[in-house]
Amino acid sequence: MSGEDNLLRLVEAEDGDENNYHLQDQVGFILRKAHQRHVSIFASHIGDLTPPQFAALAKLYDIGETSQNQLGTLIAM
Repeated sequence: MSGEDNLLRLVEAEDGDENNYHLQDQVGFILRKAHQRHVSIFASHIGDLTPPQFAALAKLYDIGETSQNQLGTLIAM
């Protein structure tokens, strides 16, 4: 069974009709678009730092000195 067949079965199981599937209404699609927007806005304001680098620096500013392990845990890395 192909990936397309699997997708069609999933859509039919969720909606009861394969014609009800609209990509723009899917959670994954909406999240990807929101992430794209976030990355664009972040890059235009922050510049050379990545979001994880910014998170690490912001958390260190908040809590002060900590281990790399604890920092990673605190910023969900």
